[in-house]
Amino acid sequence: MPYSLYCRARAVMRQRFGVVPLQESLPDVAAWLETPLGQAVLEQERMLLEQELQDLFGYHLLQMSVDPALDLTRGSRITHRFTLSPTRATKGPLSPLVADSDALPLPSDCLDLVLLHHLQDYSQTPHQLLREVARVLIPRGHLVLIGFNPWSLLGLSGWLARCFSRKPRWRHQSLRLGRIMDWLQLLDLELVAVRHGFYRPPASRSSTLRHLHWLERWGKRLLLFPGGVYLIVARKDVGATIPLKPCWSQVEPQTGLEGAKSVRKEQKACKSSQ
Repeated sequence: MPYSLYCRARAVMRQRFGVVPLQESLPDVAAWLETPLGQAVLEQERMLLEQELQDLFGYHLLQMSVDPALDLTRGSRITHRFTLSPTRATKGPLSPLVADSDALPLPSDCLDLVLLHHLQDYSQTPHQLLREVARVLIPRGHLVLIGFNPWSLLGLSGWLARCFSRKPRWRHQSLRLGRIMDWLQLLDLELVAVRHGFYRPPASRSSTLRHLHWLERWGKRLLLFPGGVYLIVARKDVGATIPLKPCWSQVEPQTGLEGAKSVRKEQKACKSSQ
């Protein structure tokens, strides 16, 4: 196959099945979360978050969700909580901030906790998003990430829906748990905990989802198949440095080249004594 034909076929596949910009996909994903299936997935995610957020402390918490109107931080004890989204959100319980998620308008080492709720799934550059999150976290700060598991009943149904539907809600990244863990390791984010949820088939009726709720309990116990969503807790692991105080008091003032040489000798003697 000629290279030009290969590039053209790849561009067509990307245009048909590729991830669309966040400004186009987030409103449709927020509408999917209002469906019975979306509400059932969101319920399991809230349960996973409540178990983890209550043990994470700090002063500043940032939530970055596919639905800026959501408040997924109710289980946290952190008082200052706000949300960031590339689209203007409706009025919600958290203070909204509209900005590009790939270039956060925040200084480095300023946040104690960042919650990523499926935003990396719908980002066109998920690795850049994680790099920005690692930058704004303080040393020993935590990242809580929720993503779709492509190797699950929910993930497989998304692949089928992508073939027959052009809705942006189905055109998301296929980020395996192992891939996310590799990225976190490269960004000096140490893995703390991994949890799974939503073991039910992706039914569209609320009555069917209620009748299959027993699969959540047995799915966590038996682990016969992976859950539809995963939750990762990671901690920014930055090694501490011990500054060495120069012993200028032991250096006598000198002049000229000979003086510079003697100063260097005194400094080396100081360092070796420390």
